[in-house]
Amino acid sequence: MPRLGYPKDAAIPDSGRLGAPRNPGTNTKHLMNEIPSPNVRKTENALPKPKRKFRLTLSSSILIGLTLGILCGIFFGESCAWLGIIGRGYVGLLQMSILPYMMVSLIGGIGTLVASKAIRLAVTAGTVLLGSWVLAFVCVFLAPLAYPVVEAGSFFSPSMTQIKEIDFINLYIPINPFRSMAETIVPAVAVFSVVVGVALIGIETDKKKVLLDLLSVVSMVLTRVAVLVVRLAPFGLFAIAANAAGTMTIQELGRLQVYIGSFILLTLLLTFFVMPALVSMLTPFRFGDVLRASRSAMLTGFVTGNLFIVLPLLIERGKMLFEHAGLRTDDTDSFIEVLIPVSFNFPNLGKLLTLAFVLFAGWYTGNQVSVADYPTFSILGLFSLFGGVDLALPFLLDQMRIPSDTYQLYVVTGVVNGWFATLLATMNLFAFTIIATSAATGNLKFKLRQCVILGTTASVLTVSVLLAARVGFSSIMGKSDLAQETLMQMQVKSDVETRVLRSATDVEPTSGEGSRLDQILDRGVLRVGYHPDMYPFCFFNDDDQLVGYDVALIHELAAELDLKLVFIPWSYETRDEQLSSGQIDIAIGGLMVTSERLARMTLTDSYMTITAAIVIEDHRRDLAATWAGIRKLEGFRLATTGRRLSRNVQRYLPETNVVYVESPRDFFDQPKQPFDAILMTAEGGSAYTIMYPRYDVMIPKPQFKGNVAFAIPPNEAAFEKFFNAWLALQETNGTLSRFYDKWIVGQVANEKSPRWCVIRDVLHWVE
Repeated sequence: MPRLGYPKDAAIPDSGRLGAPRNPGTNTKHLMNEIPSPNVRKTENALPKPKRKFRLTLSSSILIGLTLGILCGIFFGESCAWLGIIGRGYVGLLQMSILPYMMVSLIGGIGTLVASKAIRLAVTAGTVLLGSWVLAFVCVFLAPLAYPVVEAGSFFSPSMTQIKEIDFINLYIPINPFRSMAETIVPAVAVFSVVVGVALIGIETDKKKVLLDLLSVVSMVLTRVAVLVVRLAPFGLFAIAANAAGTMTIQELGRLQVYIGSFILLTLLLTFFVMPALVSMLTPFRFGDVLRASRSAMLTGFVTGNLFIVLPLLIERGKMLFEHAGLRTDDTDSFIEVLIPVSFNFPNLGKLLTLAFVLFAGWYTGNQVSVADYPTFSILGLFSLFGGVDLALPFLLDQMRIPSDTYQLYVVTGVVNGWFATLLATMNLFAFTIIATSAATGNLKFKLRQCVILGTTASVLTVSVLLAARVGFSSIMGKSDLAQETLMQMQVKSDVETRVLRSATDVEPTSGEGSRLDQILDRGVLRVGYHPDMYPFCFFNDDDQLVGYDVALIHELAAELDLKLVFIPWSYETRDEQLSSGQIDIAIGGLMVTSERLARMTLTDSYMTITAAIVIEDHRRDLAATWAGIRKLEGFRLATTGRRLSRNVQRYLPETNVVYVESPRDFFDQPKQPFDAILMTAEGGSAYTIMYPRYDVMIPKPQFKGNVAFAIPPNEAAFEKFFNAWLALQETNGTLSRFYDKWIVGQVANEKSPRWCVIRDVLHWVE
């Protein structure tokens, strides 16, 4: 097997630059003598001094692109939103070659091993690698210590209702490797690659040489593809940064600083203290020797953000570390040459620490990953990282039921964090190789006293730094709740003449000739019954305006028919009578369709599918994981809105104390906790958790889906037919989808007040 890196007798470049070794016969003094003095007059035969061409390095270009993108976003504001399309396209190009590269590099890296060395290294290297993974996940799970305690709810996300039972057979066993590759099932592809690589070890070198050469060429081709894509990084990151800087609010940026800051703190602690300390505890090498030996490689990796290019330098630095200690042998050289390129294909500390972004995304969106999910999260995260961070993070966000669009936030932070992740990965690869080689050659030394001292110091220091960071982040972020501000500042954009009454006592019933539809058209006024506490369907915002999904939909109807609107409040006790008497023409407020309601009143066709959910205090959320578990709770007090609904729930949960309440606020504003939870829709419950952040939405298993509709007067066939046809039209033209995104999911960027930008607020070039 050919040796990697520099020749044994070559000097090691100490500047961090890769290239030809220094010539021992050349010294600085000699070079200085060759440089003509500026006072010496040039002769006619003197050659002109060549002009030095200035070329930007890739890292400098990326930094310039990122900086220009941020400045562009600040200057143009929301006008940069369209650049998000280019950013998503660049992210797709980044992911294009990752999976095939992972396959060929794993198969080729393992297949080149000699059987005797593979057996000798399997136990020691495997144990050390497992230990580094455990250390990484400990740090990942400690990262939330730096996240400030923020009581904040979040808008409903469709991922909350997606049932994704993990099929571990298909996830980890490549029954059909081609299907696994086509569907990007990363763990299965990794297992397939490892098995093929192990099988190659037992084949004679001459016979497998052709395949290994082919894999090497394919790996080089895929690397070139990745390099070509990386060359577009200044443009791709410009688009991403401009979009983020142009649309992101100060509150959002404040939260993003939490992830960037905590990640940098952890990487610095691990790189310059924890990893060198581990080497000094387990090997004959001293703490300072480890840092000095690896500093040039760390500097190169940090500046370029590329771990691959420092592999030869790490190999030679490892050999020299053993040589200076008088421990260098052919075995140490051979093991180092095998361990570094092979372990490069496995997840390192730098990559594993990026998994903390998933925990941050859960905190950011109010969908925290529970401690009970940590084991599953660890296994999925480890195996998915074989395909790279750009595959692992979207996969994990999806599995943990966190809105996948938060991945765009990682892309924005990935430039800065990528430098520190490479710094940590370089030290991790070096430390892992030194410890594993020492163990395989019998040079492992366990220093109990030093282990206790350094281990205790590292633990206390890490926890203290993260807790101090939490205090700092809390002061930076403040206490503003972005989701609550967004919800309570939402408005219905409409020119329809509208009156909103706060009481129905002074409204007289109306009657007339013809159908109810004819009466509405004749008088030019649509009387709408509303319930004021039905977030996000019908509620009052901070400006005391009646808004919501249903309200916006009714405004759309009135505008199309050129009608005026009068909103009249209803209660569960009076709604049916108000409809029959003509006091109101339609009742809105997220009314759930039930069999009993269908039998007793007239409902329109459904305009949205909903999911039954339990809203309960955060610290008790696990009690509502399943309906079977709720049934077993003795004395559990469950509130519901609507008498008929409460009776239906009581039949399904006979052991539960089901209590009817007129409004959800009767539950959320309860002074003495007469209820344990309330049954609501996941869509409506999510909005209420924004207003009451100490509560959380749980969707018990199995899920129960339902529909919401409007209530209309009985025996009004013409009105019912018209309204159902109109709802079908709104679904076809995209109105229902547009309102769903705004009022239910909270995608209201276009509804917010324009964010501050130079072109509008300083230069006043646009309104």
